[in-house]
Formats: sequence, C-alpha cells, structure tokens
Amino acid sequence: MSTFEPGKTEVESDIATIIAGLNEEQVQAVTHNEGPQLIVAGAGTGKTMVITRRMAWLVTTGRAKPEEVLALTFTDKAAGEMEERIDKLMPLGYVDMWVMTFHSFCQRILQEYGLQAGLPTDCRLLNELDSYLLLRNNFDRFNLDYYRPAGNPTKFVQALLKHFSRAKDEVIGPEEYWQYAQNIVLNKDNTGAVGAIDGTRLQELADAYHTYQQLLLEKGVMDFGDLHLHTINLLKKRPNILKELQTRFKYIVVDEFQDTNWAQYELIKMLAGTARNITVVGDDDQSIYKFRGASISNILQFKDDFPDAKQVILSINYRSLQQILDNSYRFIQHNNPNRLESRLEGMNKHLTAHRNGQAEVSHLHFATLRDEVTEVINTLIELKESHPDHSWNDFCILVRSHSQADPFTTELQRRNVPFQYLALKGLYNKPVILDCISYLKLLDNYHESAALYRVLISPPYNLPGADLIELTHTAENRQGESLYETIKRRHLLTTLSTEGQQVLDRLLSHLSEHSQSLRKEGVGATLKRFLYASGYINFFIGSETIEKYENRELIRQFLERIKRYEESHDEPNLKHFIQELELERESGATGQLTFDPNVGPDMVQIMTVHSAKGLEFPYVFIVNLVDQRFPTNRRGGEIELPEELTKEIVPDGDMHLEEERRLFYVAMTRARDGLFLSSAEDYGGKRQKKLSRFLMELGFDKPEIAPSLRRLAEIQIEPEESNEHPVDRMVTPTSFSFSQLEAYYKCPLQYKFAHVLRLPIFGKAVMSFGKTIHATLERFMNELACRESQTQKSLFTTEETKGSKKLAVSQTELLKIYEDCWIDEWYRSGKEREDFREVGRKMLTNFYEGIVTDRPKPHLLEKSFRLKIAGYMFHGKIDRIDLLPDGSHEIIDYKTGSPKEKLLPDDKRQLLLYQLAAKQVLDLRPAKLTFQYLKNDTKQSFIGSDKDISKLEEGIEETIQAIIKGDFTASPSAHNCQYCDFADICEYRTR
Repeated sequence: MSTFEPGKTEVESDIATIIAGLNEEQVQAVTHNEGPQLIVAGAGTGKTMVITRRMAWLVTTGRAKPEEVLALTFTDKAAGEMEERIDKLMPLGYVDMWVMTFHSFCQRILQEYGLQAGLPTDCRLLNELDSYLLLRNNFDRFNLDYYRPAGNPTKFVQALLKHFSRAKDEVIGPEEYWQYAQNIVLNKDNTGAVGAIDGTRLQELADAYHTYQQLLLEKGVMDFGDLHLHTINLLKKRPNILKELQTRFKYIVVDEFQDTNWAQYELIKMLAGTARNITVVGDDDQSIYKFRGASISNILQFKDDFPDAKQVILSINYRSLQQILDNSYRFIQHNNPNRLESRLEGMNKHLTAHRNGQAEVSHLHFATLRDEVTEVINTLIELKESHPDHSWNDFCILVRSHSQADPFTTELQRRNVPFQYLALKGLYNKPVILDCISYLKLLDNYHESAALYRVLISPPYNLPGADLIELTHTAENRQGESLYETIKRRHLLTTLSTEGQQVLDRLLSHLSEHSQSLRKEGVGATLKRFLYASGYINFFIGSETIEKYENRELIRQFLERIKRYEESHDEPNLKHFIQELELERESGATGQLTFDPNVGPDMVQIMTVHSAKGLEFPYVFIVNLVDQRFPTNRRGGEIELPEELTKEIVPDGDMHLEEERRLFYVAMTRARDGLFLSSAEDYGGKRQKKLSRFLMELGFDKPEIAPSLRRLAEIQIEPEESNEHPVDRMVTPTSFSFSQLEAYYKCPLQYKFAHVLRLPIFGKAVMSFGKTIHATLERFMNELACRESQTQKSLFTTEETKGSKKLAVSQTELLKIYEDCWIDEWYRSGKEREDFREVGRKMLTNFYEGIVTDRPKPHLLEKSFRLKIAGYMFHGKIDRIDLLPDGSHEIIDYKTGSPKEKLLPDDKRQLLLYQLAAKQVLDLRPAKLTFQYLKNDTKQSFIGSDKDISKLEEGIEETIQAIIKGDFTASPSAHNCQYCDFADICEYRTR
C-alpha cells in the first residue's frame, strides 16, 4: 500500500513505493524505458520482484494500460505468484493484465482467433496421460513396423509421443516432416544402406505423426505442442492478427527465459515486432529442462538477435551466505565456455551475499548407504535441536531421482520425524487412494475378491481379523466361490462376531446404495457418497495431523483425476474409467501428484532437485553423490529428431553432463545457511561406488569415511512431536471471491470445511444448470459482439436486418449454443434433467424476445476484475455492463432463481461489490445495479449509496480479520443446515 508523501503527486508517491528497497541493478531493470532488455538474474537475486515491479512501473507511469502488458512464464504457480505480488503493488486493483503460462496464452489466442485459421475454438486440451491414452486406444490405426516390436508392441508409445512433441517444439508440422522423410527415401542411392534404413524409419515416423495429428483433429482436441504450433502458424498466415496482437501488447516480459523452447522464442520474437519492447529474465546456469524441450541456446542467442538490448546483471543474492555462493560459482564454471559469462564480454556472474554470516558447506562420506542415511538424519536432528527457532520446514533433503528417497523416508518415519515426500507421481499407490480404487472396482464387479478384501480392512470398515480369516478360508475352501458370495451366505458361518456381522451389513448396504448412485450421478459423485456414508471422511478432519492433511490432498487430487475423465468422455462410466486406469498403469504411470511445500503442516521436505527449482531452505542435504547417481548416465530410448529438422543451435560439448552440472548448481543454491553433501561407498552392488565427479570438482576429492555412528544412531523424536502431533498451519488466502465470503457469512464452519480443509462437496442440479445458462449467455453475447466487429454494424443488426427487429444471431442459434454448453452433471434422474432443460429453453426464449423488444447497449461482457479492499484482493466477473443513454452504466447479474419480494441488505452485497469495482478499477460511472431474473424475465434494480459502500468495506474487513484469526465458529440454522454439503459430518447440525 503506497503512502502519500507531501510535495509529491499521487503517481510519484506510487512510483516511489514501487522502487523502494531495490538495489541499483534492480532499479535499472525495473525502470528500463523502451527497447529490448536482457536481465540475467542469478539464484536468489529477486527475479520475481523485479518482474512484477517492472509491470507495475509500466502501468503506474502511464506507459501502458494493464491489458497492454503481457507476462509469460512456465507454471501456473509462477503466474499466480506474480499476480499476488502485483496485487500488493497496485493501490486499487486492475483488470485484464495478461499474466499466464505460454500454453494458457496460446490457448486464449486460439480461442479468440482460431476460427480464422480453420480451427475449432472450443478444443479440449490433452495432458501427457490423455495423449498416451489416445494413441494407445487407437494403436491399430498406426502403420508401424520397426516401432511395433512383436514381443512388446506398445514399447515405443511414450517415445513416439515425445518425438512428436519435440517436432512441435521446433514448429515442424506433419507435412514438413513427411516431405523431409520422402526426400531421404528418394535420395537413398546416395546415402548408402544405413541411410536407406534411416529413411524407412523416418517414413514410418512421419506416417505415425500424420496419423496422430489426424486423431487429434477427429476428436476435436489438442496437445500442449499443438498450442505453440497452431498459434505460430496462425500468426504467419494471418499478418493482420499478428499486427493486432503487436499493437495490443506494448510490453512483453518473459520469466525463466532459459527454459523456453525454440517455438516459444519464435513466438516471443513475432509478438515483439518492430517496437521490440521485450524484457527477458533468466539465468543460463539454471537451465535444467532439456528433457521437456527447453533450449539453452535461446538465452545464449538473445544478444545476437537483439544486439542493442540493454543488459542488466542481478548479482546481489538475498538468499545464501557467501561460502555457499563461492562454492556454487566455482563449480558451475566447469560448464565454460557454454555459459553467458564466457560469451559476453564484461559479464561477471559471481554472486555477492546480502546477508552476513558464516555458512557451513561440508561433505559427509560413509561406508554404506545405511550409515549415510542414519548420519544425515542425525545431523538434521542435531541442527534442529541446536536452533530452537527453526521449524522442520527449514530442512530439505534433495535426491536426483525418486528411487533414492525411499531409505530416507523410511528412516525419518522410524525416528518419528515429521516429513513430506514431495513426489510428482505415485498417487495410485497411496493407501487412501488404493482404498478408493478398490471400492470403485468392487462397485464395478462385486466378485472382485482382491478389491473386496482391501475394502474390508480399510479404516471405515476395519473388519475384525478373526472374521476376515474365517471369510477368506471359507471362500478358498468353496472352490470357485468369490469372497462376495461367501459374505452373502454369512448366516451359515456361526463363528462370525456380532461386530463383524454389523460391518458386513453396512458394507452391503453401501454397495447397494452406491450402485444406484452410480447409474444416476457418475463416478466422482459416487466416490464422494462412499467417503461420507462410510465415515471415511471423518478420518481426515478433527485435530489436524500431517496424515490427515496429506490424505485430504490425495483425495482431492484423485477426485480431480476422475473429473478430468468424466469431462473428456461423452458417456463416462465406471467400467471404462477402471480400464483407463489400468492402461495408465501399463504405461508405467502411477498417477500425477501436485504439491505446494509452502502450504500444510510443519515437516522436513524431501524432493527431487527438479521439484526444488524456485524454492529455498535454511539447510539443504544433497545425498547419494556417487557416480551414475548424480550425475546420471545419459538417457536412452528416445527417438531423436533429425539434426536437419532441428532449428535450435546446439553448442559443442557434452550437453547431458552440462545439464546435470546445472541441475547440481540449482540444488546447491537452494541453501541459505548450510549445505551438506553426502556419499557412501556401498550402495548394495558388487562394486564400490566412485565419488561423483561433482564432488571432486568442488575439491572434495579425498574423502575420509566417517567413524562409528553409534553415538547418535538412536536419537529419537518424542512421540508427541511425531507425525501424530497436532499441526494447524493455515495459510490465509491472498485473494478472495464473493462466493467465499458468502460461505463464511452463512456459516464460518462451512467455510472452513470448504476453503480451509477443502473437503469434497456434492454438486447440485441447480449449480450445473446455473453454470450452463451463464456459459450460454456468455457465448451468445460474445457471438453478437464478434459479428458486429466483422460487419462494423450495430451489435444487434446485420445489413439485411438493419431497421428491423431481427437480431444478428437467431433464436435457433441461441438454443443450439445452449445445447453445446449443457453441463450434464448432478441431475438425479432423467426426468429432473429434462425438466431443467425445458426450463432453460423457456428462460432463453424469454431473454431473446426481451432484447429484441428492448435492445440494450452492452459495454462490457463477462468482465473480470481484481479489486483491493482493506489490503486484500478480491477477484470476480461481472456478467454484463450496459451503457445507459446519459453515459452512465448499468451493472447486470443474471439469476436463474425466482425474484425476492424485497431485497435485503445481505442480498445486495454482490452488486455493491461490483459497483465498487466498476468505479475504482474499470473507471465507469455505475448508475443502476440490476438482478435480471431469467425465469420470468423480471428485474430488480437499485444503486448503492456512499454509506452502503462504506458499510460493505467495513463488513468485508471484519470478515477477513475473523478468517485470519481462525474464527470458524458454527452458526447453525434450520435452512442453512438443510442445504449444507457437510451436514452429515457436522456435530452442530440443526435437525
């Protein structure tokens, strides 16, 4: 929040706030005026701060409007962090700032202009798993020989997909690939026998690439590579669109430039145009994503492409102590001459620590892996005990590959040290998810005995051991009888306990109930019903523990996986979902995991080095530093793209080793105060392991095996400090929506369940219907706007209909849009679905006839905004803003329910918030706030007074303060509890 200073204008005061606290290099980077700029941002030098403050400076100084600044990065998390920082810098709020990933940007451009390139604008985007399943399920369509070995026909499926992705990274479409392969085959007489074989394989690859692209087109989907490929082709074929985008985006900022691939860099250069107001921020020494197409040559090439680019080196490190920085710098110089510092005259990348103090950088060498694991954890515990101000989150163990983490997680668990293994895969192997999958398999086939066994021993049922043995032995003795059949005849088993009988009765009741639910609601909804009906959800709430937190996150992610499946199939069903899971496992996948190490309980963090990029910890342990583990051997099994098709300029040298060295440099620079490197001689193989060459490059070339470890081997953390210790590290949201506040107003405990614990909730038919109607009206109104831009006529007329009462989009088209937007979720029966569908048709017919009779003048449609209140950012979207005859504006919110006889103060909060946003952020003059009830085409309008707005802001600030304090006291009422998603697990429910 800026503080106004006497003698300065408000703008000058805001600018002073933006550059406050920056060092000289950072100020240069932030306040660069026109033209290209290369910011070389070493580890911990404030890269994100510089990017966001530059964007705020461009807007505050009037050089650009928020929507004229484009910021591109690589992950949604990075984009979100940028938005959060911009939120804090902008005094009132903003609209339409383009802060997003490359993929999101391309998707948005294709949605806006795709029709002009002959592409559908509503394509579903495939992730890596979706692409694998598409190719695997249509494998018979591929004319393969070499790449379909008889013993393992699907061996090369993953490699083929990576090959196609690499081709798209180089903007090579199937036609260009096919032509290249044909030329090789035609010239085989000049290339010899080896060339002929290569030509045949190339033709096979080209044919497979063409078939894959045809499949994508037929299914109306795109993969990530398509987004870049189609966007670049669109801009090449439609120079008018390129010109429009160059005019729209006056300034471009690119984060993590060293991680761009050739296609992304080509796109950046096209968008920069002749103005060339492009700022790229990166560090060649942190380029670690070659395996996913990143091209280090881009950052090395930038000064050749933009020779007049301003060059700023951020060299003051705000993270690590100097000893860590000195060792890291000495180490990375082994990558010379393929570094910017070697190539650009006068560049010095030796970082200087802003913090004072003595860091510890040491190498711990042991006889065996067991000794290494024991002493690493002993050292970690000793550090924690000698620094009471540190939490477990301050310690991180970094591994090169996932397999190296297991010995450390096992020992941490044995020693009662709370930890979190931040793997990016393995969702389906987690116990709670295995229980869920087993229950779904059981619903699909009651006679799946292995699944039934797993369900019986799961927490919500926990069948007594003696009863379980009795059932399994009986089923085994009755040859051919499933465990389910034995349970159905349980009355014949006189030794079953009363408790066991009750457990089995409950389970059979749930199976019957959820089989019915499955036919009506689908896989995701049925799994949620199982979690609540069985009582499994109760194991994840109450006094917070690490296990409860992790299990909630796992459940949430598995439900997201099911949701992706249901959204990507026209007729989703349980049997097909289970088959898809099996295909996924066949590919070697075990389910993607996402994580945020900054959220959740206090735990030691264990992760791969790739996962640690962008993070920092006071103490870092890099383990298993022996030959072939770190650095790893070069990967095999990839299908290389022919050099002639590769546009990337590849430097000389061992590119794999240099990438591994950069990865190790990233690992070292995660540490703030202490860096511990560990190795051992015996990892279980026949031969003694050699030290990693990286240790020798650091000067640790004469290790001594540590003496006996008995002195600390049995250090234990007391049970009350173990994983069962209550931990409640709630993270306050950085931004809010109106719906979040409404949930708190209704019941603070409901807010906690939904937005803090993030428990799964059931959708409702009215929610699906409301989303359908809003999506329909958005597309309808945008289509009207699009046709107006094409014809340069009034929004609601064409040349033929000018002066008549016909609209440019017919009523039939509106109803067709309705059918396309229909969300077929949460309807409990076919009759309920058709009843809602008919209500929707009547609503839209009334709406259409209403705007024919009384034609509005829409000024803005589905306008997003970010508004700052009491220092917190609110985000929302206004359905429609109309221009009134006197130049003022009417804010309209569509409602699918029935109007109220009288609007109470609580009913008005939403539109009052929109009024404030329209005035402060959109710079409009709202004169009327309107709820438009589509059910009977009526309206209720009002306008908020200054007193109303002040009361709204005061109420919002009070609510946020209560959330920050953790005040989630239940406020039960008969009406709220009746419709609450969490009524079944709430002890305060009014019945």
